[in-house]
Amino acid sequence: MEFRPLHVLLTAAFILTTQALVKVSVSPVVTAECGQQVSLHCNVSSTRDGLSINHLAWIQNDKPLCGLGSDGNITEHHRHTLSGFHCRYEREQGRLSLVFQKVQPLESGHSTRYMCKLRSNQGVAEEHTTVELQECGGSVDAAVTPEGPTCTFRGVHPDGDVHWFHGSTRLAEGSPRINTSKRVDAGGWLTVTSSLEKNDYKEPYNCSLWNPASGRYISSSLVQIPGQHRVIWSGAGAPGPLWTFWCFPFLAVFSMK
Repeated sequence: MEFRPLHVLLTAAFILTTQALVKVSVSPVVTAECGQQVSLHCNVSSTRDGLSINHLAWIQNDKPLCGLGSDGNITEHHRHTLSGFHCRYEREQGRLSLVFQKVQPLESGHSTRYMCKLRSNQGVAEEHTTVELQECGGSVDAAVTPEGPTCTFRGVHPDGDVHWFHGSTRLAEGSPRINTSKRVDAGGWLTVTSSLEKNDYKEPYNCSLWNPASGRYISSSLVQIPGQHRVIWSGAGAPGPLWTFWCFPFLAVFSMK
């Protein structure tokens, strides 16, 4: 039978007791809308009066973002994150909030964990959360090139597929040939460029960005062709391929005798 020194057992019992006195609570998952501000809240509570906070901090993957000291001042470490943020502490609620102006894809998902950690006179506590960034259609540029119509979607999240339409008919891969390329930009945003090797403009072409995860189009544009108005729809909830109408100028001929 293994015997442990009395002071080790007493220390372990003290830690367990103090941890039961104080706790922090966070939402397990925080949803971030595309391009919108999002807040992560850490609430401190205790079963006893007289709680004194020595240090309360938000940490991203072991890198400190901000911390509240015992003097009540907040220190922020902006070099550790791609997204602009600030922290605020509400003393009455015992809440430290981490506020992002706009979350980047690389700082969302299960690979990036945010921890709220407390050290106090009543013990220590910590909890973790993640940020789930919703789909982003970004912006789209459409143009007619010598090779054919081309669309470029920027600021895309998550990955998507470009579907081409001619009139009301979706074009199958290979007829005409569709060339699509993707690259990852700063922050984890995707740029998707797709072009058709086609020069038949009897009917308008439409490029639409399809999100397989949600099963819907999140951005769409008509290629601007002489004599047409171009319509763009970008962002979550795009209704799908968009069509426009030919605009014919009216010619009035006045004759005077």
